Amino acid sequence: MKTSPNQSVKHLNSNDFAYSAKISTPNGEKDIQSFQIGDSILAFSAKLESGTVKLTASQAKVSFSNGIECGKQTRMIYLDLMDSQGSSKNITCSADQLFLLSNGKYAPASQLQPGQELVNKEGNPINIESVKAGSFRGGIHSISTNAAVGDIPNGHLFVANDIIMGDFSLQLYFDYLPDDLKQ
Repeated sequence: MKTSPNQSVKHLNSNDFAYSAKISTPNGEKDIQSFQIGDSILAFSAKLESGTVKLTASQAKVSFSNGIECGKQTRMIYLDLMDSQGSSKNITCSADQLFLLSNGKYAPASQLQPGQELVNKEGNPINIESVKAGSFRGGIHSISTNAAVGDIPNGHLFVANDIIMGDFSLQLYFDYLPDDLKQ
C-alpha cells in the first residue's frame, strides 16, 4: 500500500509510530497503541555473523507505553520498502525512530536512504525504495521493553509491520552505543 503525507491515520501502518502499527507478541500481532505496561512482547537481540544478521527472540514485558493523539506533527518519515519476493511495506515513524540495518548497524529514520537495507523479522534484508519527510495528522505511540538498559541494544528491538526496529529506550540511549554499531 502506498502512503502519502496527507492520508488519514486509519490507513497507515507504523512507532514513535503512527497508530495501528502491528507489533509482534508471543500471541500474534497487536496495534501499538493497545499496549499497556506489563503486556508481553517479542523482544529481539541481533548479532552480525559472517556478514549476516542473526536474530534471537525472547519474551519481554512492556515497561513504557505512551502516545498522543494530536493534530499535525511537524515531521514524520515515510518509508517505502520492498523485500526480495517483491512484496511492499510502508512505515510511518518519527525522524528519530531507530532501525536495524542489514550490516548490523543502527540508524535513525532521518538518516535512511533509498538503496539501504533494513532487516525483516526473519533476519533477511528488505530494500528501502524511498524515504520521504512530511507532516502527519493522527496519533503516534512509543513503547519500551523491560530489558536491562546496560545491555542495549539487546532485548530492545521489536518487530513492527514485519521490520526490526528499536524501542524507545534504544532511542534514548542511542548516543551511548559504540560507534561501530552506528551507521
